[in-house]
Amino acid sequence: MIGAEFGGPMVNGPQARAARLAAFLDDRFGMEACDEASISRALLHVAEKDGMDEVAKACGVGPATLRRQLNGAFPLYVVTLLQVTRALGLQLRVEVKHETRR
Repeated sequence: MIGAEFGGPMVNGPQARAARLAAFLDDRFGMEACDEASISRALLHVAEKDGMDEVAKACGVGPATLRRQLNGAFPLYVVTLLQVTRALGLQLRVEVKHETRR
């Protein structure tokens, strides 16, 4: 209960896990070379690390189907993106891009 004693989430609790997943995806989405296929593959990686069976079940498909949808070879549909992020306990947001001046 050390994390709770200091008012923060438990190190391995659901909130901490979701924060790590969000940080990983945020880093990938913010990359200059980010495209549809790289987003798909990042979601696939996170779903596999978090438990593909549970994520696929929450999305209403089988694990093999979700892997095919996220392997980067097919279009990533918004509904799939939303289902996977919600299954992971995450939500999407949009923010202003901060550009560096030269």
